[in-house]
Amino acid sequence: MVLLVRFGEIALKSRFVRRQLRDRLVTNIQDLFAAEREECVTESDEARIYVHAADEGKARGILARGFGIVSISPAREAHADLATLSDLAASEAGTLLGPGMSFAIRPRQVGTPFTSQDLGRDAGAAVRAAHPGVRVDLDRPDVEIHIEARRNRGFVFHEFTPGPGGLPLGSQGRALAFVESEPGMVAAWLGMKRGCRITVASPSEDGHVKPLRRWDVRLEVVEATGLDALRETDEFSRADAIFLGTRWGEFSPARRTGIPVPVFEPLIGFSDREISSLATRIRAA
Repeated sequence: MVLLVRFGEIALKSRFVRRQLRDRLVTNIQDLFAAEREECVTESDEARIYVHAADEGKARGILARGFGIVSISPAREAHADLATLSDLAASEAGTLLGPGMSFAIRPRQVGTPFTSQDLGRDAGAAVRAAHPGVRVDLDRPDVEIHIEARRNRGFVFHEFTPGPGGLPLGSQGRALAFVESEPGMVAAWLGMKRGCRITVASPSEDGHVKPLRRWDVRLEVVEATGLDALRETDEFSRADAIFLGTRWGEFSPARRTGIPVPVFEPLIGFSDREISSLATRIRAA
């Protein structure tokens, strides 16, 4: 079993930048596993990162905290030829389908001598032959079986675990976040999601700071009792940006006076429910 790791924004960059961001993401994945004392083996190509780990469930939970990751799928791997992948799809269907259930094959291929249509047709026929009581429904199937053929490697899977998306942590410079409340924690997390290596400034490392360590195993925390005290720290002078958990009713341009770097207040347009939902996700990781 291998875990397919998909990335989103990274794929939109130039070849050189994409390779840099992908390598940063691989390093971050290895750091997350090391912090949990879990072993993993990683490999990658232009479109995917492949993670091999002994404990699939724990590995999925770790990868779900990797900024830059869009989704994760545990997959069965085989040689990328029509017969082998069709047989593997039929085997996968045996654990998912019962009599009267419907299914759809979702094929993708890159660099193979056959087309996605060929793959979908042959795999669908193999599933129906192996399980006569099932039927095809491409619009609203009970089960979707995904097949990816990438040159000489093929993968069959049916599950997706969402990741946080964004850009790999540490790929977009340094920033400072003042965290004294739940909105401050969420603002810091959103800064991490944009690829910034965040230093957290907080009156104490309480319940609002501790959850962020699950997302950044190298998180730095400095003590600051308020924004004015924050201005006196060395981290303030070295930051490329500042993240604040300001709500719309609290917004004041005067708070930005004397700050020589961009100030981001990403929660101004967020509702209480949206902030609470993100905070729950941060703490649940």
